[in-house]
Amino acid sequence: KERINNSFRDKKPCVWATASKGGAPSISFRGSTFVWDDDHLAIWERSRQSGAQHMAENPHVVMLYADLPARVGWRFYGQATLFKDGEMRQKIMDRTIKDELDRDPDRKGYGVLVRVDRIRRYSGDEILQER
Repeated sequence: KERINNSFRDKKPCVWATASKGGAPSISFRGSTFVWDDDHLAIWERSRQSGAQHMAENPHVVMLYADLPARVGWRFYGQATLFKDGEMRQKIMDRTIKDELDRDPDRKGYGVLVRVDRIRRYSGDEILQER
C-alpha cells in the first residue's frame, strides 16, 4: 500500500492499460493512483481522453507498478467504475494528491474506483491473490 500510495513522490509511476469495447488498447501513467481500501485502487481521471472512454465502454483494466532497482512490482487486474458526479467522486477527489489536482484546476475530472480481482508479480505468471 505504501509503495502505491507514494509512487508519484518516489518517481515510480503506476502505468494503466485499458481497451476499448472493440479491443483497441491504451496505456498511460496515472500519478493519482492510490489504494482506496483492501479491495480497491482509485485514480483521479483528469485527461478524459482514450483511457477514460475505454473504461466507460469496457471496465477491464490492469495497472503495473514497478520499482526496478528494488526488483519489486505487481500487476493489478480489475474492474473500473467511473464516478462523474456525486458523493463518491468527491471522496476520491478529496484523497487525490495535490500535484494531480493542481493539473485539473477547474476540477473537470472524475473519480475511478477499481475493484482488484487479481494481483500478479510484475514479471512471471505467479498469481499472488485472486478474488
